[in-house]
Amino acid sequence: MSLAELEATLAGLLAPDSALIRQAEQQLKEPFRNPAIVQALVQLVASSQSAQIRQLSSVLLRRLAGRHWESVDKSIHTDVKVALLLALGQETEHSVSFNISEVVGEVADWELGTDEGWPALWDFLQSALQSPELHQQELGLMLVCSLAQSAGDKLCDQFNAISDLFPTCLQSESVKLPYYALKALAGLAPYVSHLHEQYFRHVLPMCIGAINRLLSVDEDKGLEGMEVIAELIESEGNTIGSHLQELLHFILQIGSDKQRDKAPRCKALSLLLDLVLTKKGKFLKGSGLLEVIQALFRIMAEGLEEEDDDDDADGENDIILGYTPQAVAGQVLSNLAIEFTHDMIIDPLMAIIRENHANQDENVRRACLLAVTVAADGCSVHLKLNHLAPLMQLACAGLEDLSRTVHIASLAALAEFSVHFQPDVSKFTPELLPKLLQLLVSCLEAPVFDKTKTKHVFRAFEMVVENSEEDISSFMEQIMNLLMAVLAKTENGDVRELTIQSLGAVATAVKTSISPYFPQMMEAIKPHLIAPQPKEEPSIILLTCIDTLGVLARNVEQSVFLPLAQDCIAMCLQFINASEDPDLHSVVFGLLAAICMAAKDTFAPYLPTIVPIMHTALTEKGEQTDVEDSFTFSGLNGNKGEDDDDSDGIEGVNSPYYVLKEDTANALAQISATLPVEFGPYFDDSFTLISNLLDDSFLPSNAERAAVTGLCRLCASYKKHINLASVEQGVEQLKFYVGASINRCVAVSKCTYNRLGAVAALEAIKSLCEELETDALPSDQHFNSIFETINDFLNLKAVCQQGADEEDGVEEKGTEYDHLVVETAGEILPPLAVSRGQEQFVPYFANILPCLLARTAKTCTDAERSFGYGIVAEVLKELGIHGAGLGRHLLPLLITGGNDPDDEVANNAIFGMGLICEFGNADVKTLFPGVLQALAANLQQRKGERRVIDNICSAVCRVLVAGADTLPVEQVLGNLLPYLPLELDFEENENVYTGLYRLIESNHPAVGAHRQALAQLHTALLSEPDRFELNKGEPPLVQVIQASLQMLQTA
Repeated sequence: MSLAELEATLAGLLAPDSALIRQAEQQLKEPFRNPAIVQALVQLVASSQSAQIRQLSSVLLRRLAGRHWESVDKSIHTDVKVALLLALGQETEHSVSFNISEVVGEVADWELGTDEGWPALWDFLQSALQSPELHQQELGLMLVCSLAQSAGDKLCDQFNAISDLFPTCLQSESVKLPYYALKALAGLAPYVSHLHEQYFRHVLPMCIGAINRLLSVDEDKGLEGMEVIAELIESEGNTIGSHLQELLHFILQIGSDKQRDKAPRCKALSLLLDLVLTKKGKFLKGSGLLEVIQALFRIMAEGLEEEDDDDDADGENDIILGYTPQAVAGQVLSNLAIEFTHDMIIDPLMAIIRENHANQDENVRRACLLAVTVAADGCSVHLKLNHLAPLMQLACAGLEDLSRTVHIASLAALAEFSVHFQPDVSKFTPELLPKLLQLLVSCLEAPVFDKTKTKHVFRAFEMVVENSEEDISSFMEQIMNLLMAVLAKTENGDVRELTIQSLGAVATAVKTSISPYFPQMMEAIKPHLIAPQPKEEPSIILLTCIDTLGVLARNVEQSVFLPLAQDCIAMCLQFINASEDPDLHSVVFGLLAAICMAAKDTFAPYLPTIVPIMHTALTEKGEQTDVEDSFTFSGLNGNKGEDDDDSDGIEGVNSPYYVLKEDTANALAQISATLPVEFGPYFDDSFTLISNLLDDSFLPSNAERAAVTGLCRLCASYKKHINLASVEQGVEQLKFYVGASINRCVAVSKCTYNRLGAVAALEAIKSLCEELETDALPSDQHFNSIFETINDFLNLKAVCQQGADEEDGVEEKGTEYDHLVVETAGEILPPLAVSRGQEQFVPYFANILPCLLARTAKTCTDAERSFGYGIVAEVLKELGIHGAGLGRHLLPLLITGGNDPDDEVANNAIFGMGLICEFGNADVKTLFPGVLQALAANLQQRKGERRVIDNICSAVCRVLVAGADTLPVEQVLGNLLPYLPLELDFEENENVYTGLYRLIESNHPAVGAHRQALAQLHTALLSEPDRFELNKGEPPLVQVIQASLQMLQTA
């Protein structure tokens, strides 16, 4: 193709005719497979009379240079470089100059890494920068900017030569010089800031001044210039230095300035979060955090602009997740609540709320509700234990508020409280449900439909119902009548979608009790279950209906759903064949897994069709352009300039496809667990494909969690498979699966920066040990790997436990998320003891015991002390008699813990005391009198603390049974019986009443003295077996109590 023909073809890409564009794309495919196209494009950049052609050619050149420069014939490299610099020097159109400089940057990234380098580039640069002409200076700095962005790592040696120009440029009154200087510094900072800390501390105030000036004259350029602040905050070393307060003031000033547009304000607030988290130690030492919290609250309390208070509750103006200064301030506060302890965030925040919750300004009242709503995730335990009642009072008062925005904020608060404050918040369910149902009716009957408020009412209702641990059966008729009436009357698509979603929440809450309503619900859902046309996006209501049908399949009685199972499977396959949409496939796979749970054997014949489709989904990458073979030209016919976003990459990281992988992994794991025998042919491919997901460095945390969990669930299913199907060589294959799963989980837990990701991996290891028991450890190496991982987490050595600001030497208290990670690691120890073998595990437990006991010190938090005593007790339970040797050392510590003022801490310590006595050796038995004395004294102090009293009673019974031959049983029984029956901690029923059974059965002399009291106790228990939860166990505990009573009556 000649140069003229190439120019004409490129012009076709710029035509407003789609047919001409497609024709030009076809014509260019072959030439662009030939590296010689580079020289032709350079000639067009230098010689075409059309600025559009020069610009398009430079854009295409940049892509080629970035990816294929090495494949271009070396003999023309010099000519191309000379032509590029010549074209850059003579170009008169600024937007074209910018694109040529970008090409030069891409070529420099290759050339500056060679022995020859590119001397002519430095000559060109020096000439431009030293020119007296402003245009040449701007051109030179624009080139420095492009080089910094594309080849910043190659400029380290040249930094001293160019560093002197930045202060002058930053203080220039022009627009372009400070703009390019800021962008260049942003590009260079990751590579050189740690080597030139003093220099960057020197120019930081100048950067702040330049950004301020740019924001006032060209907001977009000022916004881009703010990136240098982000880079300096994230850089290694201490480039911020003594300018922390100045930088904080600048960021808060921009973020709080109501006169500015939302983009720079939101950017400033995101920088605020980075600054606080990266320089955490400095904020822990100083008082700056209080200033930040107060500023965030003021921003959240700003009035909503009319355009921000629209009917788009899911869009950028969402009061919590949106992109407004108020919403972003809330997001920053939410992250601070996660990253700092409650005394630094919640305590000052609650003081602000107490001062402002009754403010005359509705925006301030709204901010009070939203502030605690966003903080609920990070400090849920503290808020639940210390502030639940006033917070619920605040939220319920908001429901009565005359302000619509306060009303909506209170609904958002109730939804979050219902998720994060369980189970304590469930006691408010009987009070909340009638109010929410009435609100729902008023929203639906309002003369003017309020979409945003209605969505928030539905969401609050869903969260309260779905997460409540209270029985809502008394509301069922009212709820179902209302929801079914709404579906029968309304044609509003949004309302129908929300109503159907609510039906799923109700089904989750009441389980099989939803079965009588299933036929009505199916009639309401059916009209929406219509497959989309090819390439048509599925409607939201279709996705909601499929998802809700899956919830129903999991919860209705099997006999109710089974007649529809085959029709539902056929429908799912129809949906899969009709559309390649990843969102549709995600919900369909979830429904198929639910159908499998309900239909079981009926589902098995469809596995050969369904499982390969799911396997394909695990390798799906979305639509990508094969950049090695061709380029996609459509979309390049606009004016490409410095302010445009050059995505310039292939569409690889595609969120819906990652959600699909997550849901597919979950579905395969569920199907394998339901049909372990029939799933036999698919274990290997499923395991390999799910494992391969973890090789993706861009894998989101939710998909990563699904992958590690899926691997461990597949291991458990495969164990069932080889046991039920008697598979030869199955044991060796199980060892391979388990070993690979352990390696993956350990790697994820120790290397991820995401604490919830680490928690998921640790929970997967725990479930593996619980499900597989002795088969969970294929080798000593795998046991050592798990044990070392636990040890690392308990000693705060994992990646996700490292502080971001260690140079300040501040000892950081753990946040609730930090404690969750440690707690999850510790919880692996009890099932690991079983997997390893109790006797072999004792020395390992003795080794890690000091680390656990260190968390029982008085200086530790209640949660830490509860964890320390609790894990010790749970491991002792699993060790049984093999842990007896530790008893004499542990008993004094546990007795101290039993007197702890916190009920949960005391419970765990007392539980451990009882276990040591139950399994103790002769050496421990000599301590029994002291143990009973301590328990008796504790019993006298615990007036009204019924759960602790129940635990003390259980521990006393363990001591009595173990020492019945040496202890004053008659006296102890006399002290114990007034506190029976147990009233709250019914998990201790079995130990207490089987202990009494053994004393009665052995005809112990002490029983005779208390025969009447014992008979009265057992009679009272049998009169209300459900109240005392006596029908549990195997055999049911009620039978043991009946036998005890019979022996008492016949003696």
